Amino acid sequence: MTTSPSTVSTIGEAMVVLLPENQLPVAEAREYRTGVGGAEFNVASSLARLGIPTHWISRLGDDGFGDYILETARHDGVLTDAVERDDHRPTGLYVKETVVSGDGDRRPRMHYYRSESAASQLGADTLRHEATRAAITASAIVHTSGITPALSDSTALLVGELGDALPRDTVLSVDLNFRPRLWERRSTAPLHRLLDQASVLFLGVDEAELFFGHTDAARLFAELPTLQRIVLKDEENAATTLHRDSEAGIEVRSLSVDVVETVGAGDAFAAGYLAGLASGRSDTACTRLGHAVAASTLICHGDRPELVPDAQGVDTIVEASDEEWASWRITADHPLPWTTVGAHGMIDA
Repeated sequence: MTTSPSTVSTIGEAMVVLLPENQLPVAEAREYRTGVGGAEFNVASSLARLGIPTHWISRLGDDGFGDYILETARHDGVLTDAVERDDHRPTGLYVKETVVSGDGDRRPRMHYYRSESAASQLGADTLRHEATRAAITASAIVHTSGITPALSDSTALLVGELGDALPRDTVLSVDLNFRPRLWERRSTAPLHRLLDQASVLFLGVDEAELFFGHTDAARLFAELPTLQRIVLKDEENAATTLHRDSEAGIEVRSLSVDVVETVGAGDAFAAGYLAGLASGRSDTACTRLGHAVAASTLICHGDRPELVPDAQGVDTIVEASDEEWASWRITADHPLPWTTVGAHGMIDA
């Protein structure tokens, strides 16, 4: 049984995404499609479309790209009162091209243009702005990722004060999102400070090994004093929820997916999981929702899913038997098993 969903806030950047038409290399492309990406924006967008009241706290340039991102956010139902505009710094962007490796595999390559962007100037002062305080005070969960403190010295200061800015019972959710290139020639101390304040931590097995050197939940709980819940993702295999002072975790197998592209799937998983958490659902239900929203992202080229489950679809996902869950195969060419809308009836993200 669920309750009325709690409000969530996410804190972090958004960028305009440029995608070469026909998936051509950048050197050959002459036309581009546009989209919106950015870890915390992706989470906010999917949460709002899942029916969770969601604030997004950020900064955008006072430019056309910023207008486009705001329009997209509002179209998705995201609350944007805490988004500042900056008339001195631009909105960030990145170009996503598809490259073919020597063995014929196609994978995305990103080219980022975010240095000195408006979002890079999010800082400790942001937490004291009236609209930010109002959003945080209204939220039972505040979510950010390890990308945010990596953007600049200013954003590092923001996450250093984030825990103290939250009301006593607010859950601080962090997706590790460890990107080594963002930390080149920089100390990871700001990321450690963020993790020292987290209540919920999302992380993949590979990045846990890379950042912590292990995936031992007991050690992570011992190292991170405020942490209450770990969601450990083993990519296409399973995700496991572990709680402090609990010996056994709850593991839910991943769905079988014909993957088109992986960008944004981790953000989608976090959104689905947090939607369940904000609605008071069980660990199993939260994890299934995470897998389902991630699968919806894996079958498209955008950074966010083209279709998220409606209320009936959510019920289908959480109430499916283990046998039904295991039988579902997610592809771009067929209707998703939890929706009555066909592949050609997907809503535009």
